Amino acid sequence: MKLVKFFGSSVIATSVDFLLYLALITVISPTPAHAISAATGMVINFTLQYTFVFTPTNTLRKAIGLSLCFAGLGVLLGTAIIYLLTHHTPLAGFPVAAKVVTIGLIFFYNYITRKFSFGDTSAGRCDQEKPC
Repeated sequence: MKLVKFFGSSVIATSVDFLLYLALITVISPTPAHAISAATGMVINFTLQYTFVFTPTNTLRKAIGLSLCFAGLGVLLGTAIIYLLTHHTPLAGFPVAAKVVTIGLIFFYNYITRKFSFGDTSAGRCDQEKPC
């Protein structure tokens, strides 16, 4: 159930990220467009996942700190992937396809690092405060 909730919150954040990216690539190059859109999606994703997906055992301050570190690395990793795909592969002329590939790769990185950031140890357990 937790993976389904994670997927749902990720769909919302990724939709904002993707739509913002589409708008930005009309005025700036794909690499900075990704950095801006991914950072925006990161904030939305953190808020949704901290509230609805994970059962945090870390304090909010610690969760934000760890999430910022991991998400910042994720944005940098995604930006590097976008750069490589749009400059050194046949996807060079297809920035939207490059973004789709990057989103797929970063999804799993985000799931693993968010569990760690929130200190989530519930492994799918439900309780009265956080029903499934």
